[in-house]
Amino acid sequence: MKKIITLIATTIIISHSILADTILIKGEREKSDIDYMSSNDVGDTVEIPQDPTPFSEQAEYMSREEQLDYDRRYNEKFFEPWTLSSMGLSEGEKTWQFMYAKKRMYRRDGTKIPKKWFKQQIKNSNFKAYESINRDAIIVKHSDLKLYPTDKEFYFNIHKTGEGFPFDYNQNSSVYINTPIHISHYSKDKKWAFVKTPFAFGWIKLENIAFVTPQFKEKFHTPRFAVTTTDNLKLIDDGREISLIKLGTIFPMNVDTKEYFVALKDEKGYAYIKKVEPKDVNLIVKKPIKFNQFNIAYIGKQLIGEPYGWGGKLKTRDCSTFTRDFFAPFGIYLPRNSKQQAQSGDYISLQNMSKEEKKEAILTYGKPCRSLLVLPGHVTIYLGQKDGKPIIMHNYWGVRLKDGTKRVLGRSVITTTEIGKELPNVKEKSMLINTIKGLVNF
Repeated sequence: MKKIITLIATTIIISHSILADTILIKGEREKSDIDYMSSNDVGDTVEIPQDPTPFSEQAEYMSREEQLDYDRRYNEKFFEPWTLSSMGLSEGEKTWQFMYAKKRMYRRDGTKIPKKWFKQQIKNSNFKAYESINRDAIIVKHSDLKLYPTDKEFYFNIHKTGEGFPFDYNQNSSVYINTPIHISHYSKDKKWAFVKTPFAFGWIKLENIAFVTPQFKEKFHTPRFAVTTTDNLKLIDDGREISLIKLGTIFPMNVDTKEYFVALKDEKGYAYIKKVEPKDVNLIVKKPIKFNQFNIAYIGKQLIGEPYGWGGKLKTRDCSTFTRDFFAPFGIYLPRNSKQQAQSGDYISLQNMSKEEKKEAILTYGKPCRSLLVLPGHVTIYLGQKDGKPIIMHNYWGVRLKDGTKRVLGRSVITTTEIGKELPNVKEKSMLINTIKGLVNF
């Protein structure tokens, strides 16, 4: 018999005046250039099985009360945009992206971007209209959150490792369907909206957004929610694909009837609710799922091997999206980037320690499968120990070499904290164990 993810029981009441079903099915992320990037192995990825199952046995279970407390805080953060009366951004925050106009930036093919193009983007950003809309809305399709109101990419020196594709600096993050947002204003061309999500702000295509009424918010903001526990699902309505659905996507639900709901957009631009019928088990379940051995392994295996995508580019994940989506089904909310995630739990500094001292501290104070290791610009999940060494799970671009290049892994992997140490030209100072700054426990 197929094992079903164990849930924490609760009850919920939701209006039954809901329209006909859409369906949720297994699918695949559409292949893109990101799937054909250079991707190499190192000793760790060959010698360590790329399966979190053995490490899940080292995890200590969370209590029901602890998980429900985390989950309550998760839901508060998730719906925070609907509590705003304004965007709440300083002058520097709302226009920080304009700094790229002063830098030498390139297209993916190496063509230098003229300053005129950035001036056009700044003009189209229309910040004279900042907070002129000031309305609540919701995401109705998997979306990219951009720094400028355009799909155009821009890069630093494409000839340097880590500065070309997929490091598109116009890509801020990805935002999943059903995410509450607050709209500030529109771009001059009326194709984009400047929004605040629960974890970041930037530009989203207006076609992917629907306004919400107080009545909609009352129905949608239910006491309990479900979360997808299988990656790269497809949401189908009347035979038409609505959106890709990533693991960690949130859906309102009726616990009594086991009905799930999604926000779609009507012809007038407003959100309405439809029922979602999953066509297989373990696609979507009540949040939070129990933090136990089976569920840890099940969620982790969904994420291992996915290509690295800066800011969720091309519907993949980077290191911080990886950690966010791993913890979401367990009801633990993480903010957008690694620096913010370092402030999300009980922080233990590992600064000014030797390599061996850091390893010992991680093994002593780290909680297998529920701790983060934070580094400058990177974050990993501490899985546990193997042969007395800390083992981590992370979406990792590559190992820095002495000549300044990287041996690119470009995917989510399970490794030690000394990944690539067997390489004769590895840059010792840049190895993960030497750059780890702290440990975050949940």
